Amino acid sequence: MATIVALGGGHFDNGEMYTVAEHIVSLSGKAHPSVVFLPTAGFDRIGESEEALQDTFLRIGCSRFETLFLTDETLTVRQIEQTILGCDIVYVGGGNLQFLMDTLRQTGADKALRKAYDKGTVLSGFSSGAMCWFTGGYDDCGEGGSFVFLPCLGFLPRYYSPHYISEVWQKFGERLPEVGEDGIGVEDGKAEKALESVHKYLETKHGIVLLQPAYKEYHVELGEVSSYPCGYKENAGIFCHNNPWIIIAEAIAGRGDDAFAH
Repeated sequence: MATIVALGGGHFDNGEMYTVAEHIVSLSGKAHPSVVFLPTAGFDRIGESEEALQDTFLRIGCSRFETLFLTDETLTVRQIEQTILGCDIVYVGGGNLQFLMDTLRQTGADKALRKAYDKGTVLSGFSSGAMCWFTGGYDDCGEGGSFVFLPCLGFLPRYYSPHYISEVWQKFGERLPEVGEDGIGVEDGKAEKALESVHKYLETKHGIVLLQPAYKEYHVELGEVSSYPCGYKENAGIFCHNNPWIIIAEAIAGRGDDAFAH
């Protein structure tokens, strides 16, 4: 069974999602995994954000980054399957969910992705590329740009909505009774990025510190926190109250193993 990383959104061209990409790569269990990118939801158009995505994965150490254009009518079902099953990580880009799902089914890529899931390939993506793994998604690809619920691949239960920080996307919760299913609303990668920063900067073998690095001298504008010795109390100390909050955040983000590790 595969690991699925479903992102609410985010940008690779400003470095915002670098730590998230590092986490995706680490899940492959390989030092130099290969990546296949599906820009299908964006009608297979490649721009600066897609180039930044490729650059990010290659800088992290991926051995290969291949873009699979499912709108290329010369590709056979076998070629599509071989490409998808021949990689360690699949990343699906954002865009129009209806076009993405229609194209996956028309080309047989949906069946290839199911085989990749059963094989243990890391499956990932943002926006429509995150929704596609769930029972269904909520996207503005209806008539006149209206929001509609659409059936997806069903590898994960529940309906999924990205960009949940936006007011227009938050109506997802109000409309869930229409499909009679539970749902997950995710903001644009902020929670995942914050938790990765906890791992990178604040986690120690004895617990999670309040801040890092510790203040080494007194700052009038900061007051009491900078008056304590390094590692004592609020100056980079390990407190009971912040550690449980991180555990709760990991659990809400669906990162059970990380929550247990804390």
